[in-house]
Parts: sequence; structure tokens; C-alpha cells
Amino acid sequence: MNARARYCGMALVAFALAFATLEALAQDAPLLENARRLLNSGNARQAYQELSAAQDKMTGMPEFDYLFGVAALDSGHLDDAIIAFERVLAVVPTHAGAQMDLARAYYAAGSFDLAEAAFRRLRDENPPPAALIAINRYLDAIQARKLLTQAGWSAYGELGLGYDSNLTGVPGNFGAAAAQSFNLIGIEATGNSIKRSAWFAQGAIGGEYHYPVSRGWSLFGGGEARGRVYRREGDFDIAQGEVHGGAALNAGDDQYRATAAYSPFSQKGAAPGDPQPTNDRRIGGIALDWRHSLNTKMQAGLGLQVNSVRFPRNSIEDFNQVFLTAAWLQSFEGKGSPLLYLTTFVSDDHATHSFDNGVGGTSTKSKNLAGLRSYFQYSLTPKLQLFNGLGMIYRRDKDDFARSTQVQKGRDTYAEATFGVGWQFRDKCALRVQALFSRNDSNVDIYDFNRNEFSSTIRCEMT
Repeated sequence: MNARARYCGMALVAFALAFATLEALAQDAPLLENARRLLNSGNARQAYQELSAAQDKMTGMPEFDYLFGVAALDSGHLDDAIIAFERVLAVVPTHAGAQMDLARAYYAAGSFDLAEAAFRRLRDENPPPAALIAINRYLDAIQARKLLTQAGWSAYGELGLGYDSNLTGVPGNFGAAAAQSFNLIGIEATGNSIKRSAWFAQGAIGGEYHYPVSRGWSLFGGGEARGRVYRREGDFDIAQGEVHGGAALNAGDDQYRATAAYSPFSQKGAAPGDPQPTNDRRIGGIALDWRHSLNTKMQAGLGLQVNSVRFPRNSIEDFNQVFLTAAWLQSFEGKGSPLLYLTTFVSDDHATHSFDNGVGGTSTKSKNLAGLRSYFQYSLTPKLQLFNGLGMIYRRDKDDFARSTQVQKGRDTYAEATFGVGWQFRDKCALRVQALFSRNDSNVDIYDFNRNEFSSTIRCEMT
């Protein structure tokens, strides 16, 4: 057979194979389209099952392999996902989606060195802004995981300026509120009851040391110091700190953390009396925290805290607390790489002292709390983010006439909204500018207030 005939034969074979591939894709187009629809609707498990049934005849086709890999990754079949993405890249080495999802699969499988290398390669290829944001998030998460596996320090420092419209958290018309709450007529606000506003400067510094032990276990310990100084309102300057220590377990998709902590808070205030009551408090407690990665974009968590809260100069406020939390973290792909974090909590606060409630009996400051908070972030660029936080807390007093001689059961609803922008102006350093608007509505008028706070803070982290 001469060379010309041989080349013609090869061309015919190649044409036949290409035609067969196109014919197979045409025949199975409904399958692929349905898989895309299922993946877009979040039903990766069903997409994986349907695509698995077609592996024998469609494996090796990049479009099928990529969809199969995404379905496998998002439904937890990590080995299948890695193999599928590798098949895609063997045929189409520049397939950006397969490159990104292979790195995600390595991360989900706990192969952090492979994931880090893959994400760094992607970052060096000048990806679109949305992809770069996601890549940086994964690299930050990998760095955080590494801190659990090697001994070393992580630390941060903050400096900020701001304005507080109601630093004492009191109603605008204290006289009317006192009349409704205690049937006291003609009372004028004094001391802590005066509505005060002021500019402030604040700062913080903190650090934590991790020491790995074995098989995912590590020990940690650290602390922080934080302070706020008000202009011309020195009695309300704040100093607080914390020391903590504990153990953590990194077990694949699950992370466990047990912590013991002590946190003092100091604020003199302007209450009358000799000795003068202050707003100082001391909190000691233990906490258990569990986080579970459902996939590379979702994480759930539960937490339990048992705290002892003591007020050295105002013991009527002392209480012991049981605090339960649940959390959900969801990151999204696409424009802006949105991130949503939700937390909900309940508490049981049991006061340790009783007092004469002024209506012929005794009461305590025991209460229950329930709340919900959200945090949403949207990235304009890889270094510039918009964020919003919303929160609502409901308080119910357990005892009659605990905070008023006129209202039998005190109930409060506190709500807040935060809006801001964050700018990472250099590696490990970011500027955060935010406005916080809050309001407390209570059936005991003396606890009604509006409070707004505007601040800008620079934070730098060191690892």
C-alpha cells in the first residue's frame, strides 16, 4: 500500500470516529442537558446517578466527563470526580473549568498540597476576577488548615476611628421612660442614664499558638487585648481582654474544637453610689464547637457554651449561661463570588442573686435569649468587597417585675443592620469602613433606644 492510500485510509478512520462521536453526542444531548439542569438546580446526586448509567458509552467525551466530574464532586464522590477531570484535561489541557474543579476536588479530598499547587497555577494564569476571588478563598482556607498541622503563631493587630451616637444605650426621653417603667414622675437623667455621643479611637492585638500532637489533634492557646477611648467621655472608656486554650481535631470533613476561656471587661461608667457600681464584668467558660464541610462550598456547624458571667461591683447582674448555636456557611460561584453566613442561637441565663422587686416580692435578672444573624459579602474586585450584616435578638425575662414595677414580664426585640466596604490594600492588611444601625424595642420603655455607629478599621494579620 502506498503512502497516499495509507493517509487516505487514516483520514477516513478519523472522519468515521469524529462522526460517531458527534452522533453519540447528538443522541445523548437530552441526557447532558438534563444533567446541566439538575446541577443548576442543586440536585447533584440525581445528576450523578443519571450520568453514571451512561459511562460505558460516553466516557472519554470531554463534555460528558466534565459534567460527570462536577456531579461527582458536588455529591461527594471525590475519586470519580478527580478521575473525570483528569480525563478532560488529558484531551483539553486548557479547560479552565476542569482545572478549577480538579483543584476543588483535591481540596475536598484533603490533598491540600496538590490543591494548593493547582490553585497557585490557576492564580498565575491571570484568571477572571470571579475565579481569582474563589481561588484566593481556597488558598486562605488551605493556609488555615496548615496552621493546625504545624507548630507556629498566628497574630493580628487593629487600629480604628469612629463615632457612637448613643454609647450609653438609653432612650431619648428618659423622664417619660422612667414614668412608664417605675411610675416616677419628674425624673431627670443622671450618670449612666444620660444619652451620650462621642468620637472614639480603638485598637486590638491578639495571637494564638498551635501545636500539633498526632493524627489530626492539635493544642492551642492565645489571647487578645482590646480597647476603646471616647473623646471627652473618659468614664466610658473600654478595656477588655481574653485568654484561652484548648484542643482541636481535624478529621477530614469534620473539625472539632474544645476551648476554655476567661474574658475581663472594664468600664467605669458614671453611676452614683459609694462604693460606685461599675459596668465591669468577668466571663469564664468552656465551649465545644463542631464544623462539617458538606462540600467545597457549604459548611454547617453546631456549638455549645457554658459561661459564668460576674459583675464585681453589681452582683445583682451575675448569671450562669448555657448558650447553643447553629451555623451555615455558603459560598457561590459566578459574578461577585457571593458568600453567605447564617447563625442562630438560644440561651438560658440563670441569675445567681435575687432582689426586692418593689412590688412586694423578689425577682432575679434570669432571662432567655433567641437570635438570628446573617452576613453577606459580594466582591467587586479580588481586593474590594461590599458586605452587609443583619441581626435580631429576642429577650424574655423569666421573673415578674424583674426590670420594672409597672410591667410584669419584660420583653425586648433588638435589631441591627451593618453596611460596609472592605479593601485589602496590601497582602495580609485590609481597611474596613462600616455603618451600624441598631434599635432596641422593649415593653419596658427605659430599655428602648436607637444607636448608630460609624467606624473605619485597619487590620493586619501575621502567620
